[in-house]
Amino acid sequence: MIKTILAFTALFFLAACGGTNIPLVINTPVVSPSSLPAILSPTPPFIPSATPTTTALPLIITLSEAPSTTPITTTSTFTPTPDLLLDILGCNTSLDITHQMGEVTNAYPIIRTNAGNELTNVCATLTASDEARLHPDKTSCVASLPNGYQITLRLTVDTGFKQDTSIQVDITSNEGFTLSLTRSSCRDIRMPGWVPDKIGVVEPIP
Repeated sequence: MIKTILAFTALFFLAACGGTNIPLVINTPVVSPSSLPAILSPTPPFIPSATPTTTALPLIITLSEAPSTTPITTTSTFTPTPDLLLDILGCNTSLDITHQMGEVTNAYPIIRTNAGNELTNVCATLTASDEARLHPDKTSCVASLPNGYQITLRLTVDTGFKQDTSIQVDITSNEGFTLSLTRSSCRDIRMPGWVPDKIGVVEPIP
């Protein structure tokens, strides 16, 4: 009985296959045109910076002119102490028979030093307005004159007989100090015949 059912079923399927057209569906893939290959650049694409950019505005600084100030000048009066002082203590006339001269004029300059150092070879020379022959005592020197000391010298020049004479004394030293002093009239200095007490003596300035 089972064989009969199986045979009947098989015939039924065969009849169904023979009378029915089963369409064959073939899916043909649609080929789309190929796209261009992607071009890979070695430079990475631009990525905008996350840091916001700011545009710097120009800085304008206005400089105001500072008020001008006038410097205050302080003027101080300073009177320096002379390094070398010269004065003529006296002047007179006499006769010089020893040197076969007639009337001569004698002057007595006093020299003081405050130079701070010892002066050496300090010399004084006398010149007269009516000087004639060269007198040997026209110039007189002292080898050393310490600082703070003084000396009185006697200088003589040959002058005219009974004439009023103007004189000049010039001082020099090895250290370069020079000084000059002029008297317009020998008669106005001292009384005729006056002679200082100490001549050629180096002593402290009183």
